[in-house]
Amino acid sequence: MMIRRSGTAIVVAGTLAVAGCASEDTAPSDAPPTTVAVSIPPATSTAPAPEPPEEPEAATTINDYLGEQGIGRTPLPPGSGTGPIVEFDVPEGWEPADPATYPQAHFVALGTEWFYEADPGPLPTAVLTVQRLDRVVPAEELLEHADGALRNLPEFEIALDDEDTVVGGFPSYAVSGEFRDSEHGYMAVVERTVVADIDDTTYVVQLRVSSLSRDAEAIAPTVQEIDGSLRIEPRAPEEPGAPAEVPQDGGVDETVDEGE
Repeated sequence: MMIRRSGTAIVVAGTLAVAGCASEDTAPSDAPPTTVAVSIPPATSTAPAPEPPEEPEAATTINDYLGEQGIGRTPLPPGSGTGPIVEFDVPEGWEPADPATYPQAHFVALGTEWFYEADPGPLPTAVLTVQRLDRVVPAEELLEHADGALRNLPEFEIALDDEDTVVGGFPSYAVSGEFRDSEHGYMAVVERTVVADIDDTTYVVQLRVSSLSRDAEAIAPTVQEIDGSLRIEPRAPEEPGAPAEVPQDGGVDETVDEGE
């Protein structure tokens, strides 16, 4: 037997052997020819085509949770004169950023040196935000969603998280990882969230430090210095007759962008 594959068909040619003695009758035989050609269509799968993977659901952020619960929030700009004193040490080689560039932030510091002069990319950045909530909210409810904003970043991969630290006596949650920025490629990020209840008011403090992933190892000591120096302290009562501080922007916005 010979099998030849041609296109999607298989052609089989064979010789049929007839058992028994040869007949002396010379009359024409009605038997079919001994050589046949059979065309067999290709096998088709009956299994359904795999469905494309579903997009993962977006993680709930702190701001999402506050909106769902109908809890208002007000970002505190620098110089607001209200709420706790929240600050961190600006490390050597860094400098404060122009507040107008980050209108929703309480304070921002920028690195001043690139590690790759040929292809510098963005400078390392530390952004501090403070939000005052319009009612007291248990810290555990807020910290449950503290990593939501980072998890929603493109291709975010968590590296480490820490649920058991306190800052200034207040509970906090820290998370670090890497995500892909559409313009600059892979970025490393560390974010700490602190929930501080002061004078019957809840404040949400977030400190996010980001850099190019390739710079992450080089600035790791600086990131630890910034994170370790974060301070949250109740503001001392104003003395009678002391003039109140006026916000630099003349007011506050009731919303804040918690993304990049």
